[in-house]
Amino acid sequence: MLQNKTFVKVLSVVLAVFLWIYVVSVENPTTKLKIPNVPVQLLNMETLTDRGLALTEDGEYYVDVVIEGKRADVLKIAANDISATANVLGYNLGTNNVPVSVTVPDSVSVSDVRTSMIPITIESLVSIYKPITVLFSGTIESGTEPTAFDLSPDEVEVKGAKSKVASVSEVTTTIDVTQLKTDKNILTTDLHAVDKNGNLVSGVKLSASKAYLTAAVFETKEVPLNLEVTGQVSNKFEVTSLNIPKKVKIKGLKDTVSKIQSVTAASIDISSISSTADIPVKVNLPSGIMLSDDSKHPVVSINIKGISVKEFDIDSSKIGFEGLAEGLSVVVNTQSVKVSASGKESVITNLTEDEIHLSIDLTDLETGIRTVPVKLSCDQTLSESSVTPSEIYITINEGV
Repeated sequence: MLQNKTFVKVLSVVLAVFLWIYVVSVENPTTKLKIPNVPVQLLNMETLTDRGLALTEDGEYYVDVVIEGKRADVLKIAANDISATANVLGYNLGTNNVPVSVTVPDSVSVSDVRTSMIPITIESLVSIYKPITVLFSGTIESGTEPTAFDLSPDEVEVKGAKSKVASVSEVTTTIDVTQLKTDKNILTTDLHAVDKNGNLVSGVKLSASKAYLTAAVFETKEVPLNLEVTGQVSNKFEVTSLNIPKKVKIKGLKDTVSKIQSVTAASIDISSISSTADIPVKVNLPSGIMLSDDSKHPVVSINIKGISVKEFDIDSSKIGFEGLAEGLSVVVNTQSVKVSASGKESVITNLTEDEIHLSIDLTDLETGIRTVPVKLSCDQTLSESSVTPSEIYITINEGV
């Protein structure tokens, strides 16, 4: 009895398999199948460019397409057999929903498109020029430095949607220093637009995809710098510090560097300097010699303070008389004068009234009421000084 039941079960399975084969192979039923990630081709992109517009996105869009047809036909279809397009003609700035049109082989039909609309964001098309930055990867021996020169082009145009272009910090090319020799190497390298964090920025176009350059591993050497600083700043200012570089690091091929004992820079005149500044130093380098990255931008640093002002109220009794004739006396009718002194902070801070001297010249003056100018002198060097009032009234009398 048990054997009969087992036989029936096996027979049922065999019949089911034969029935499935018959349905699939002979009947070939209608079925549906989802084809994922069908790429969408954007049409009329050139019309955006002609209107000064560009897509914010990278322009890569995908949809899932559900196809329907006889099972045998459906199973033959792959994503590359399906054409999905979206026409951007006529769309303007902002986010736009663009319908997707799908075409499939005649043997099947489209049952559904997920999604049937794709969002595209359109911005202004802009461009900027960026210098090419050469980066080096890998490590090299101490006392050497990888160097690139004869770079062509030395800058490229970056073009694309406004927000994309704005995110480009620099255009870089990278050289593996372990592949460089001490002699000059002529290289062709790829260019990449990157953001401030060094990440690649997609969706922008560079006017050149490659750079042509010469690179080498140079010897470095620190040598004395002969630099003359001339002139004096105006006496209205005080130099609080003046830092002049005494050495610079140079680089070049080993045989060339070994011959260099010092380098000279163009002299710097500080007489026209009126504020704290870093003055670039122009180093005169022999042929085949460059400044090392550590000394790429040498400067003379000068710190300057502006003038200070101090005022004194000086009693007229301290005004001296010059040239008073014998037998005459003077009465100063002005009670006091105000002296304003300006100059370097270090001078003005410590300036005292005793260091200021006022006088009037009475040469050839006769008796009577007179108006005479007040002369000022100082034991310290001042930028400017003044007396208020600049003239005072005096009375010259006979006798004491």
